[in-house]
Amino acid sequence: MERPSLLLLPPEITDLIFSTLPIHDSTKLRLLCKSYNHRFHSHFRTKIFTYLRLNTHPSTIHHLSKITQSGAGPWIQHITFSSKPFSKLNPKISLSSPSSDDENDYTSSTLTEILTHLPNLRLIDFDGSCNITDWKEIISSISKSQIPAIETLRSPPGKMLVSGLLLSPSEMEQYSYGSFDRLKTLEMHTEGMPMQNFWSWISIIGRNCLEDLTIRNSRNDINNSNTSIDNHHQEFTPNSNHIDNFLPQTFNLPNLKRLHLDDLYLTVKDITNLLLPAHISSQFEKLNLTKCHLLPNDPAQNWFTILTHLKTHTFPKLSYLKLSLSGYYNGITTYDLPDLKFNTNEIIISGAGKPAKPWNQRNTKCEVKLRSGEWNTYVVRKSLWEELDRVMRDGSGEEVFWESLTNGKWTSDRATRLKRIIKVREVSRLEYGERGDPRLWERIRAISREVDSDCEDVWY
Repeated sequence: MERPSLLLLPPEITDLIFSTLPIHDSTKLRLLCKSYNHRFHSHFRTKIFTYLRLNTHPSTIHHLSKITQSGAGPWIQHITFSSKPFSKLNPKISLSSPSSDDENDYTSSTLTEILTHLPNLRLIDFDGSCNITDWKEIISSISKSQIPAIETLRSPPGKMLVSGLLLSPSEMEQYSYGSFDRLKTLEMHTEGMPMQNFWSWISIIGRNCLEDLTIRNSRNDINNSNTSIDNHHQEFTPNSNHIDNFLPQTFNLPNLKRLHLDDLYLTVKDITNLLLPAHISSQFEKLNLTKCHLLPNDPAQNWFTILTHLKTHTFPKLSYLKLSLSGYYNGITTYDLPDLKFNTNEIIISGAGKPAKPWNQRNTKCEVKLRSGEWNTYVVRKSLWEELDRVMRDGSGEEVFWESLTNGKWTSDRATRLKRIIKVREVSRLEYGERGDPRLWERIRAISREVDSDCEDVWY
């Protein structure tokens, strides 16, 4: 019997043709003859089952069970969980809720059993409809199933209260085995102040392979007064300015290459000893710290210490740095620190057509951006490595470094204007409460009307 013409082509060509077909055309092609059905059966399953979007309703878990029973489990590589109800489904029934319908009576233990039949599941994420209960149940089921291939885990994009993420010792222990041994990427969206229990969980699931860690947190007190910040801490630590670590001393991510943290409480030791220790300096590539509050409350010294740590240990593969510091109110109004950013992957040497040298070479410029007044921005580009090298060689301190890096603008009236306005409002609220300070707007206008001795253009 003569072979169908499509099968006479090289396998690479037929695979390419089939991969471009929509699903309904793929189905038609398989129905043409048995040879086509046999040849493209695996490709068809790849199209259908590589990515699944699952509702957390028990009946949906039942359908997933049927899929795995059909032998399609090995094709599933990516699952997005959602709690949005599908048509004719009761949105009030959760993953583990009891149901009178036997078909829908699927609990997290059933999900655990189903997951054992998904040996190639690599990526798990959640849409914004999932809450912390959905997250904890599903992640627990994944851990218990001990599936070996999970590489990426993303939490729901909404802010999950970190107080709800606390794990008991027995719950923590179950994460020490199995499912996350190959985890390379972890992205969390949280609200509150992550405690050591949370960091311990990250260390446990990321101890083998984690390379990319992102925690986007919201503390909701980012522009509160220094007093409010201290009070916030005192819920957890009686003397917050003397705390050495928010991370546990056992925290260790030996393969970490990329770190992105938003709006977190940390100490300098947390960063230099635990998150960016010297032994990962040769592999580390990307650092993004946004609105992070460092203790003790001396930002100029704290961030200078972190930068000198990077300089001391070279971090030769560091190609991206972003420190968002400017305009962040922390009770200090005498100076403002600049935002720092460089991305050596975007820099091209003029005429050479090659990527620029790493950050530890003098031709790599860092963008130094400082708030100027209430709305404008002062920008200059300098070699961060060169600035650090000169200050460290001379034995100068942080004041000399920031003065040189910002051309003296970090203590200017322009740079501190917004922080001083916020301070006036804070003091007014503390002294007058709801009654309001009758002189408040007069004081704010006086600051806004200041005539700067430095009147140069703010962009250049």
